[in-house]
Order: sequence, then C-alpha cells, then structure tokens
Amino acid sequence: MRLAIANIAVFLVLKLLWLTAPDGTVDAIVNLLALPSTPGQLIHTPWAMLTYMFIHIDFWHLVINCLWLAWFGALLSEVAGSRWLLADFLAGGLAGALMFMIVAPMASAGSACLLGSSAAVFAVITATLISAPQKRVTLALIGAFSLRWIAAVGMILFFLASIEMEPSQTAAHLGGIAVGIISSIIWRLHTRRDMETMKNLTRNRLDHLALIDKVNRSGYSSLSRQEQLRLFNLSTGNRSGRVSATRR
Repeated sequence: MRLAIANIAVFLVLKLLWLTAPDGTVDAIVNLLALPSTPGQLIHTPWAMLTYMFIHIDFWHLVINCLWLAWFGALLSEVAGSRWLLADFLAGGLAGALMFMIVAPMASAGSACLLGSSAAVFAVITATLISAPQKRVTLALIGAFSLRWIAAVGMILFFLASIEMEPSQTAAHLGGIAVGIISSIIWRLHTRRDMETMKNLTRNRLDHLALIDKVNRSGYSSLSRQEQLRLFNLSTGNRSGRVSATRR
C-alpha cells in the first residue's frame, strides 16, 4: 500500500506544480525523472532507472496501476512478506527499464521515454499469481474464486493490450513479468528449504523428548548403544544451538 501511496503523492505534487509553477517546469522535471530510451541518454540521468516507476502523467494510468498494486501487493505481502514485495517491485521496474532500452532503439523509438510503474506492477502481479495460485479471494458481486482464474484472464487481457502498445512498452512489461516468474520460483525454493529445516528440527526435538522420557522411566542403562549415541548428539546439538542464539 505504501508503494501505491508514493505513486499517488508524486502525481499530486506534479499536478500542483503544473497549476502553480511557471510553464515548462513540470516538463523539465518529468524529463529529468523519466527513463530515456538509450544508455547514452541515461548517463546524464542515471537515477531515472528508479524514478520513472513513480511518475504518472495520465490519471487513469495511475489509478489502474495503484489499484493492481494495492490489491496484489497486499496478497504478496501476506504470502511472502513486505520485503519480498518491495524487492519484486523494484526488480521488476529495473528489468522493465532494461528491456525498454534494448527494444526502443530497434523499434525506431529512440526519442521516446518510459513513465509509470506498470512493469513493476506486472512483476508483483505475476509473483503473486505463481506463488499462491490456490489462494482464494472474495470480491463483491462476483464471489470467491482462486487466483489462477485471474492469471488466465490477465494473460488474455495482456495479449489484447499488447496489440495496441508500442513494442518497447510491451518489452518493458515482459521484463516485469519475467522478474515475477523468477522471484516466485526463488521464493518457492527458499520456502521449501525452510520447511525441510523446520521438519528436521521438529523431528529431532520429538526424538530428544522421547529418549529423555525413557531415561526418566527406566534409567539411562535401558537405552541401547544407538539410542545413547542419538541422545548425546541431540543434547549437544541443542546446547550449541542455544549458545549460538545467546551470542546473536
């Protein structure tokens, strides 16, 4: 939600300047913050790789991006956390910028510039849909449905919209989608690794408790040689884990 608010705040500031500042002021600011189409131009405004994501001139462009960002951003933050959401947004915007600068010169759009958070939003949307396709959401007048249906409809809409877009714009969006796919795969692998670690820790904890209970009931001599070694390893492992945690 903070990312959407940041986009709205920048839009309002630009509109206020448009109403109060001398003619040409807003155009000069936008030219400094927008992403140019070639690396040669980018050398003069390197910050544009980031700032272009927060610049919207058209009201409806802002509204659509912010609505998608607020909705899917909330879902992704719930699934993977706010840090992952921010990383997806920024990485998607950067990938979109690179794709735009690669395709724009080839598409005879050398004087064009890129504005808006669409590529970054596409990264967030894609990451959400792939990370939690089974997650169900409820919308007024529509009811409950899984995110996989949004993915299917989104693919159709993206294809139809791409027909009307410049190739460089489509390339920027594809850059964001690619980041969303990659980040969701990384998140799944990371989550799977954490789950395996938690399962192992839980299994070891239960084994440790069972062995201690057997010692309390029947004495240490009742343990087999293998059980004694297992108890020793689990006890020393737990002790070293507590020491490490204390030092941190």
